[in-house]
Amino acid sequence: MDQQIKEYIALPLAINVFKHDRPLFKGWSMANLYLSKIDHVVGQMQADFNQMRGKYYNRVRKLENAYIIDGRKFTFTADQLKEMTAEVAHRYMSGDKATEFEMKNIIPYTDNPYTN
Repeated sequence: MDQQIKEYIALPLAINVFKHDRPLFKGWSMANLYLSKIDHVVGQMQADFNQMRGKYYNRVRKLENAYIIDGRKFTFTADQLKEMTAEVAHRYMSGDKATEFEMKNIIPYTDNPYTN
């Protein structure tokens, strides 16, 4: 299976993990640093996913417990999805997709830019 397809599957999972973990930094003395990095990474991931969506939208379909990729059914275990998500998160946090970010002054620490 194409590595980009795995990334296309894992990106939304990684985005949700970062959004879910964001409030856990409340009260940390360096929370602004971590939250700034997370917000930057989530923005990058979302932009990359939106770009990939045009290429893979018709090729990849999610079912309840599986994915249909180019007409073939693939089932991933929870551990496989976790590993794929961790690899994508690592690439964006400190790997080949990591980029410079601007540290923001986020007050209070739990300000959540992802709420509607």
